Amino acid sequence: MIDSNTFPRLVTIPLFQGISRGEFEDIASKIHFMFQTYHTGEEIVIADTPCQELVCTISGRFVHEKRSDDGSYTFREYSEKPLVLQPDRLFGRHPYYSTTVRAVSEAYVLIIPKNEVRDVLFNFLTIHINYLNLVCSAKQHWEGRMWKQLPGDVEKRFLYFLLGRATRPAGRKELDIGMVDLANELVTTRLNVSKMLNELKNENLLYLSRGRIEIPEIEKIIMRQQQFK
Repeated sequence: MIDSNTFPRLVTIPLFQGISRGEFEDIASKIHFMFQTYHTGEEIVIADTPCQELVCTISGRFVHEKRSDDGSYTFREYSEKPLVLQPDRLFGRHPYYSTTVRAVSEAYVLIIPKNEVRDVLFNFLTIHINYLNLVCSAKQHWEGRMWKQLPGDVEKRFLYFLLGRATRPAGRKELDIGMVDLANELVTTRLNVSKMLNELKNENLLYLSRGRIEIPEIEKIIMRQQQFK
């Protein structure tokens, strides 16, 4: 049985939106739901390991971390909204996580084994549609970014770079990268990158330390760009 405190949080997870309590009780009677608590710093999913469960965050704060293929930079973003972690990695030709997710505070997570998602959960139409929406939205996001022209302005290129690696255009982001590597990624000079970053720093839109860029609220940089259109 799902207790009265847990159910309202479960239906905020995109996978379960539109499900009534009665329907959820029916699902829970057929599927082995595993609820697990993670403490600060513990890894919930690990990049390059097999995706064998559907993992849904229910409460707490999380950091999603991904390293570039050549190891030249690491991108992180923070979240506290209920999420399904990489549902597009559960099936397909390469069913491995591409991102490591850690708990930043005590976190509560729902885990559903892959075989039960495939054999039982997909028999519920609303769940099946929600899952397809999640996977299709992710694909459309990446495809849409891929075909956009690289902006000419350095600050716009920087924002383009960040949003191309983010799952949502809001919240805290961090980038561990050297100035030369970032200049190469933005197809510009190190001097141009330094000027751009220091201008954003002076407006309190980001913080700089050696090899790290911290952006508390990326939506503020987005708003700044919209003002200068």
